[in-house]
Amino acid sequence: MNNEQIWVDAHHHLWDLDKINYPWLMAKGEQRFFGQPDPIRKSYLPADYLEDHHHLIHKSVHIQVGAAETDALKETQFVDQIANDTQGTRYCGYPSAAVVAINMAKQEIGEDIEAHGSFGITRGVRHIIGKSPGENIHLAPFDQKQWLKNWQLLAKHQLSFDLQLTSEQYDIVFKALELVPELKVAICHLASPWDQSEAGFLGWKIMMKRFATLPHCHIKLSGFSMYKHQFDANEFIKYAHAAIDIFGPSRCMFGSNFPVDKLYITYHALFQQWQQIVSQYNDEEADHLRKKTACRFYRI
Repeated sequence: MNNEQIWVDAHHHLWDLDKINYPWLMAKGEQRFFGQPDPIRKSYLPADYLEDHHHLIHKSVHIQVGAAETDALKETQFVDQIANDTQGTRYCGYPSAAVVAINMAKQEIGEDIEAHGSFGITRGVRHIIGKSPGENIHLAPFDQKQWLKNWQLLAKHQLSFDLQLTSEQYDIVFKALELVPELKVAICHLASPWDQSEAGFLGWKIMMKRFATLPHCHIKLSGFSMYKHQFDANEFIKYAHAAIDIFGPSRCMFGSNFPVDKLYITYHALFQQWQQIVSQYNDEEADHLRKKTACRFYRI
């Protein structure tokens, strides 16, 4: 694979149902904000990931995926072990880094940071602030004071934060992020654009322009299938180009959200969309989109 062809998948998941408890995945028949997970209720390991992308990806970032809180550290250990075991094999690079699960609403997270940080693959943390208008009522409300305290601690330990939120939370979270410029932030899944009407798109652009005024904020072109429960190529391209225009290629990265988005699209078809988007930019810009942004952000 030559330098021109190197791609980084900045957002995917691996899971082992025999080792770790994933309550959301085991709730058979339950409809979730992203769809019905029954078709993906089986372990998803590097061999499965490789089979899906067929060597299109050179490096990747594993994102925590809703393990029971008591199994959060076990999940990090599991991913770190995979990374170590696959060195020198055809699976090398899957994953290259990990974003781990720490409960950011806790009063004290120092011990959690130390425990997860003892694994070499750890680069950042994700705690989902918002999933969907319907599911947000089951999530703890955003406590600015507590989150700021814990965000500052993440930054002190050189950990980034993966931000997943919904539109009704944009304003309050933006105002909090203004106060912690030392924290590297990756906005997940194009900031969850549930409302893709023309008015929704215009409102989304206004808020993304606000987030883009914060130099420490980046954005992932990922997870788009979740909001319509199908892959709409025209809408994805529209939102992706808008995000790139707003944040600039050096703050944008692609993520597959596999195997969740596998419910709606094959990896090859998704990758073709990435290629089509990247083809509209010059070599330097394309290089950022394919790999440089993700490599710099996640230190891989």
